[in-house]
Amino acid sequence: MKNTIEGKNIVIIGSGIGGLSAGILLAGLNYQVTIVEKNPLPGGLMRSYRRVGIDCPVGVHYVGALGENEPLGKMFSLMGIQVSELFFKIEQEGFIDRYIFDDFIFDLPVNLDAYGNNLRKSFPREARAIDIITNNLRTIMKQMTNPSFLLNQGDPFQNTDYYQPFGKFLDNIDVSAGLRAVLGVPCQLFGVPAAECPVILHHMVLAGYLLSAWRLKENGSKMAEVFVRRFLELGGELVLNNGADEILTGAKKINGVRLQSGAELSADAVISDIHPKVVLKLLQPHSVRPSYRQRILELKETEGVIGVQASVDATVHPETSHNIYKLTADEEGTITDGIFYQIRRGSHQSNLLSIITRSLYKEWDQWENTFSGKRGHAYETKKMAIGRELLQKAEKVFGPLKNAQIIDIFTPLTIRDYINCPEGSCYGVLRSASQLMKVASLNNVPVTGLFLAGQNALAPGVLGSILGAFSVAKQITGAERFNRLTGWNS
Repeated sequence: MKNTIEGKNIVIIGSGIGGLSAGILLAGLNYQVTIVEKNPLPGGLMRSYRRVGIDCPVGVHYVGALGENEPLGKMFSLMGIQVSELFFKIEQEGFIDRYIFDDFIFDLPVNLDAYGNNLRKSFPREARAIDIITNNLRTIMKQMTNPSFLLNQGDPFQNTDYYQPFGKFLDNIDVSAGLRAVLGVPCQLFGVPAAECPVILHHMVLAGYLLSAWRLKENGSKMAEVFVRRFLELGGELVLNNGADEILTGAKKINGVRLQSGAELSADAVISDIHPKVVLKLLQPHSVRPSYRQRILELKETEGVIGVQASVDATVHPETSHNIYKLTADEEGTITDGIFYQIRRGSHQSNLLSIITRSLYKEWDQWENTFSGKRGHAYETKKMAIGRELLQKAEKVFGPLKNAQIIDIFTPLTIRDYINCPEGSCYGVLRSASQLMKVASLNNVPVTGLFLAGQNALAPGVLGSILGAFSVAKQITGAERFNRLTGWNS
């Protein structure tokens, strides 16, 4: 890939995991990198927050493929971040997730062979379809652990069947409603309905967890601080509480960034780790072609969520390694409702029960023009009513919750205000089969020296954000030079 910029001065907008990862990579390659962040603390959705002495996660509940020879583990190693400092492997109970449907329970185990066996035990008459699924996953896992996966920026998949909707794929292999429901759960993890989810996205997410699944030893704030520490060790500069106000351009070339304080930072390249629709607001209208602008504005967003953080008695409700999904599916096997539960270690006497479920942005449009902390009594009343209802539903899963107290609730508006995502989605633009190519094309920004991180088309979450950072670093340095300087070919 041709080096797309001259000069070494890089400004990164946003200190989420994508921005910090890009900063670490480029600072390690002797670029002069400054990350600017509008919030007083770095880390984006990676960072946790504290309520009544308990750390509450936002965006990192568990991750996959962090093993030494697995894609995320390899990327951590290249950035100089020790997996063992931050994560422990989920394997004590023999399964990662428990799917609770109205009429059956399915446990997602810790490797592919066990996954296939569990599927065959639950659906003994569907061996052919299960073989097709497990063979696909085996192929994907092999490709994900091959060096070419990262050398090709996470896009080594040439099978066009992988880009069809997962629901259509399941129609073609003729699965039952029950098997369809179980197979569709990974789509729930990143908010894309199975009918719209590209096969490759489903397979990559599921394969990542079947390679290995990991949970934070401490909390998201520790993870954020480790990434920040590594960035600063490499000579990077971090500017907090002073976000970007305008991306400065001239003759369709990046000149720098004007901050909210009025200060201007010159730059040979700018990397945006914020939502592409927000990037448009930072650019003068003439900076990008109308067709590119319209393509961004027309993108659909992933649905938002509401999260309830509740303290529960630690002696009655101990921390568990596995997660729980309470799911409702219709007669065709389409999941119509889902709630995620996780119990984590909290304080001495209390543990944390996190509850997350879908919440549409339009359900909160009454407060669309307000800001966190200033939305008034009616907003707080609605939040608390939903929180209590979700806590009651949790008791159908866990039994009576001893000393349960709601300590915080976040809505799509909370997420919107914190990470500046237009509709408050944790995953930003919808990576559906119908707009996957549009999402991928966003990375070809028609402004010399402007790059998007965190918008990798093939994977959401931690894996996708860091893949996006690697892709940007390769674009800036040139792929051959990047691979040579980092030793990635070895």
